Amino acid sequence: MTLVVDANLISAIVLPLPYSEAARAKMARWKQEGEVIIAPVLWEYEVTSSLRMAIIHGLLDFEQAAGALQRIMIMNVQSIPPTEDLHLEALEWAGRLGQSLAYDSQYLALAEQSGAELWTADERLRNRARQIGISWVRWVGEE
Repeated sequence: MTLVVDANLISAIVLPLPYSEAARAKMARWKQEGEVIIAPVLWEYEVTSSLRMAIIHGLLDFEQAAGALQRIMIMNVQSIPPTEDLHLEALEWAGRLGQSLAYDSQYLALAEQSGAELWTADERLRNRARQIGISWVRWVGEE
């Protein structure tokens, strides 16, 4: 089975966040079960930015962030390059969610195109998706 994960979930694997243990457990289980994990290439930039923010807020020093980045990059998350269709779908998703930016919607568009669940550490994104009737967006803290 294929799963889409977002940068929030991936970042939680290496950062000390309230849902980090759940993110690590999910990723370990998916790996053991042979799940194919994909994300739009955007995830790499977002994770790098989250590591930079962790440095700024004193959660990690540079060496720790560099090590975290190395661990993330070998996790076997397949980066899916953008296409015009994916961007168009992302624009539509941003509109459906009432969002002014289309970052989250890139993940939604990829999940929809792939027929996959989207797993996120962004509970607000999951809640907003549920409000508009989307059940295949899952939050890291749920089973």
